[in-house]
Amino acid sequence: MAEKLDPKGTMKIEEVVISHMFEIAALVELLDRKGVLTKQELLDTIQQLRPETPTAEPAKEAFPEPYLLTEAENAIIDRIFELLNAIGLTSHQSKELLRRVDRLMDVGERLAKKTTH
Repeated sequence: MAEKLDPKGTMKIEEVVISHMFEIAALVELLDRKGVLTKQELLDTIQQLRPETPTAEPAKEAFPEPYLLTEAENAIIDRIFELLNAIGLTSHQSKELLRRVDRLMDVGERLAKKTTH
């Protein structure tokens, strides 16, 4: 008989995709800062690889333009990372904290909708 999965230990596919997106964005940002590669080199390589793997071509609306982070977003993310590192949170603790912040923002949005209608 198949063993039931613990729902607390599983992630939605959207959470996995978003997590991977941020991990890749962080790696690209660090490689760019260290002078290993530029964001443009990465984009050029992606464009070269896409025709070789046509089934991997995403739908046009999958990643809105521009899909690289803006300078303001990068600055905010850098400060968040600095703060998390300064406090000494583990990766797991940091993710949990950011999930809680996301939930609080959702609650704030719902409350705002209730007060404006």
